[in-house]
Amino acid sequence: MKSQPKFRTSKTGLAVAKALSLASLLSFPALAADAETEAGADNQQVEVISVVGRLQRAASEVVEERREIPYVADLMGADQIARTGDSDAAAALRRVTGLTLRNGQFIYVRGLGERYSSTSLNGAQVPSPDPTRSVIPMDLFPAAIIQSLSVQKAASPANPATFGGGHVDIRTKAIPNDFFIKFSVGGQYNTNNSDDRLTYPGGDDDWQGRDDGTRALPQSVSDAFASYGGISVTDIFRVVQDADQAVAINRGLALDMNRNMTLQEKSTNPGFRGSLSVGHNLDLDDAGDWRFGFVGGTYYKNQTDNYRQREAELANAEGDLNASANVRGSEQIVQWSGMWNMGLEWTDDHKLSTHTTYLSDTSDDVRITLEETLDTINEDRALEVHSVDYEERTLISNQISGQHFFPYLWDVEANWQYTDARARRQAPNELAYTYSVLQDDNGAITDRAMAKRSDAAVYRYSDLKDDTENYGFDLMLPLYIGDAELKLKGGYEYFERARTSYSTRLAFDASRYQADNLVGDFDEVFSDANISNPDNGFALLDTTSETDDYIAAQMIDAGFGEFDLNWADTFRITGGARYEDFRQVMLPLTPEGEISDEGGRNDVLDYSTAEDGWYPSLSATWIMNDEMQLRLAYSKTLVRPDLREVAPVRFKDPVTGFDMIGNADLDSSDIQNVDVRWEWYMESGSNLSVGAFYKDLEAPIESVQVVTEQDTLLTFQNAENGEIYGLETEFHQELGFINEGSAIWDGLFVSGNLTLSDSEITIAPSGNINPTNSKRRMTGHSEWVANLQLSFDSPDNLHAATLVYNVFGERIAYAGSAGLDDVLEQPFHSLDFTYSVYPLDQMAVKFKAKNILGQETEYQQEGKEVFWKEPGTEFTLTFAFEF
Repeated sequence: MKSQPKFRTSKTGLAVAKALSLASLLSFPALAADAETEAGADNQQVEVISVVGRLQRAASEVVEERREIPYVADLMGADQIARTGDSDAAAALRRVTGLTLRNGQFIYVRGLGERYSSTSLNGAQVPSPDPTRSVIPMDLFPAAIIQSLSVQKAASPANPATFGGGHVDIRTKAIPNDFFIKFSVGGQYNTNNSDDRLTYPGGDDDWQGRDDGTRALPQSVSDAFASYGGISVTDIFRVVQDADQAVAINRGLALDMNRNMTLQEKSTNPGFRGSLSVGHNLDLDDAGDWRFGFVGGTYYKNQTDNYRQREAELANAEGDLNASANVRGSEQIVQWSGMWNMGLEWTDDHKLSTHTTYLSDTSDDVRITLEETLDTINEDRALEVHSVDYEERTLISNQISGQHFFPYLWDVEANWQYTDARARRQAPNELAYTYSVLQDDNGAITDRAMAKRSDAAVYRYSDLKDDTENYGFDLMLPLYIGDAELKLKGGYEYFERARTSYSTRLAFDASRYQADNLVGDFDEVFSDANISNPDNGFALLDTTSETDDYIAAQMIDAGFGEFDLNWADTFRITGGARYEDFRQVMLPLTPEGEISDEGGRNDVLDYSTAEDGWYPSLSATWIMNDEMQLRLAYSKTLVRPDLREVAPVRFKDPVTGFDMIGNADLDSSDIQNVDVRWEWYMESGSNLSVGAFYKDLEAPIESVQVVTEQDTLLTFQNAENGEIYGLETEFHQELGFINEGSAIWDGLFVSGNLTLSDSEITIAPSGNINPTNSKRRMTGHSEWVANLQLSFDSPDNLHAATLVYNVFGERIAYAGSAGLDDVLEQPFHSLDFTYSVYPLDQMAVKFKAKNILGQETEYQQEGKEVFWKEPGTEFTLTFAFEF
């Protein structure tokens, strides 16, 4: 295809390509014969650079692609991810300049929260299985299926207008040139594994990451809702007209529920992971005009992470406590992923591709929390909460795309794609039951009894489905005017989302239990005999909130026009405009399926949003010489509130555990973006870039703290305005110049990046939201982010080692109110080490130590610790084979 992306034939580009090719031939002589055959082809344009030799080139493998992109962007290839040993996209992206990781799942670009970034999979938008966010948790994507990660930091007309910090495109494995098969197996151990894990009967057997049906809502309960309109004694009595029968039916429903949920301690087994992938490319005819290729792979991980955690809630600025909690927990994580990509090419002008991606992530989080509040302290007792949070997250994406070149139609190029994707979050059994305990002076528990309350045990069953359809096409016409090449491009995109979220909460009422029957394990307190005993007055209650259920829909029609002018390989100007017509409705529902009137709203229009607008962008590149270039970019974009953020209902954030409430009055945030970056690509393969950025935000969305009479929760509010600006630099330097000719120094290289920035927003009180600081930095913004990588490849290519350091500056986790200062997440100094050895041409052994410094996650408010978690130090050992 004539206009496929190509690297310029500059001296630097040819030098890098030649050096990489030579290195690969020296490392793998068996490939020399094929290379000699291809050397006769007189082609001065390099379309693909394949790095199969010296691993130190992995850090600069995608440099030329980044150089050719007309917008400010950063890229990370599969070899770079393998070099650092990161296991998923989230961990890998924190190595990119200006990016930080939050909760191991979400990426902050240039200090802006996850809502300010957009994500695509192979260029298409896909849904999120997170019930509270539109963005995709990046830990869903294992490194085993990733070909490269692209982070575009300057907007372009072809990408969605919902762009603030950056747009991340996750590209799955590409179809190979030749047949290969690769598999790996490995193990994992964490220093916290020396402690026993917490589990429950059946919980430690979930190696498949699938519920066996024991956790699901019993069919009898579902039938009772259908037959009686509810499961309470009152609901049942309205139908059966017999009080004793109603009580018996109600208790019979409880007997059908899974009560074999007493927490146990068992030894923690080491983790396991494995992968298998295969690919091939075939000529379908003798002339080589038709080619078919495929690549498929699967990945599996099963590990348990033990952890300790502390939480606290401040009552005032003096640091007095409202409540505190000490947590001991174990989280079992089971991940499955699979991909199957196919491609068909005929001549050099037409290509069809399909991408099928399946991701499954199951988390079984079991914890014991010792809570103390003002009420329990006055009673000289504490609450011990045993909880199980089991959830299955899945994402299935099917994509088909085409690229066509028509030489008989003025060299027009046409591209199109269609994507159908479905995400789901199933939580068939979130259970929490509460004991009242008495402690001695050393903290040891001397007395334990089930709390005598109506919500002594609470079951929650949740199911969220998010279906999306995304399609689009574009046409490109090249024009040649003297020494200038002008490409005109236009296209259309459509995106549609339909989301449903349903939840049921049931409680065991033990408020009338006999005291003697409250003592014992969970399955003993709520045994068949105790539930059926009339002296205990047991009842099964429906505690589902009026707004636990909701449905939502989005539709976006978008069109764009773009030009790309390249004048004599000296100046390049790219720009255009994008138009988006956005419609959204989010309806909180009562258990009866009616629109909730929470917040005084009861009409569909009260929950609807419609907006449209034009979003221009312009990028200019001055190619100063064969090694240096200067970029300048401007764009106008926006960020829209997430679905759940605009619902005026209360919910629990599954990521942070905080209670939150939406705000239906939120507005979208308009953003003006300016970027400038100087880049230097040296013939040696080293590179250096220095850039600056500025963003002006109108009505940025912030998470703020609300103090009510009952408790403290978080909500969302538009600030009046805000700005963020900073400098960022990145470098890659080989160290052979220190002692030329030394094999040791030739094998060493260092790379890293540093971002220095600042931000400020102005936010005013509104309703029950009274921010303590009306002027402050943006939520999630770190004033500095640093990455440093030191790597070594042995002269014989049998060994490789990498030491990677990452740290971010103090950042606001959420804003304080009512006199309480902001909650600040403290810097986390991450130091990881990876060592690889290649005893055979087809075999690699990799060892990684993660969080060597044993750092802990910590939040502070008013100088007091309000959150602390110990992740431990993790070690992994992997054996890989490729044929």
